Amino acid sequence: MNKNKLIRLKNLLAVPTYTWEEDELIQYIVENASDLCDTMEIDDIGNMYLTKGRAEHYPCFVAHLDTVHQKVDMVVEEEMLPNAQGELKLSLKAYEEISGQPTGIGGDDKAGVFICLELLRELDNCKIFLPVAEETGCNGSREANPEFFKDVGYAIQFDSTENNTMSKTLMGVPLYEENGPFITKVKNTIKKYGLTEWRHHPYTDTMILKNNFDFSCLNFAAGDYRYHTSEEYVVIEDVENTLNLAKKVVKILGNKKHKFKLSPNPTKSFIL
Repeated sequence: MNKNKLIRLKNLLAVPTYTWEEDELIQYIVENASDLCDTMEIDDIGNMYLTKGRAEHYPCFVAHLDTVHQKVDMVVEEEMLPNAQGELKLSLKAYEEISGQPTGIGGDDKAGVFICLELLRELDNCKIFLPVAEETGCNGSREANPEFFKDVGYAIQFDSTENNTMSKTLMGVPLYEENGPFITKVKNTIKKYGLTEWRHHPYTDTMILKNNFDFSCLNFAAGDYRYHTSEEYVVIEDVENTLNLAKKVVKILGNKKHKFKLSPNPTKSFIL
């Protein structure tokens, strides 16, 4: 990762954010990403909607704005820490500014937010959806503005763990048609970039999007380790790998609609 990109990653990870207390991160994005997109809208509860370029159908990138960690002033340090394969890699870990004690860096899902903003920077046409309050039941995405998604061709979220995982389902909800043309086009590329563990995961925002809309979804690893703990850290190389994977997937899928409509009420029994 080049120097400027690494600075952007460290700066974003240093912004404290908590469920229903995402205001500082929202302001950071307004100040640092407004000039990267054509439109930026924030709804009444804080969900952010960004659009760049013109396309019949857009890839939509998704990451949630909240973390589980109480807001504290933090210092982000570089350390050598293990990836999923046990290799020591340059990583980012957070410490409380006053006490010096480890505090959760919030890579879940600030690493995902970073990837979304870098894609906004690098691609000509895309949409970004950054919902609030995912950690307590996808509250933000449940209130997402349907108008924003009318021209979305497919969505990719960055909220899976470590460097080798991807969601097949979320709370039993399939994100794409098994063996369908959408996943068939990209599955070899996804595996080539190291995401070989395709799992049945708990909820995140693409579950709600898949339930409400008729486009295919993916949820990729974002380089976050020991999530939801004070020892949480982010492996820099893994973040960049997923960023490069997303760009490759967009190149393959293009600005087209990749339709996948669920049967009625797939989450009828889903209760938080």
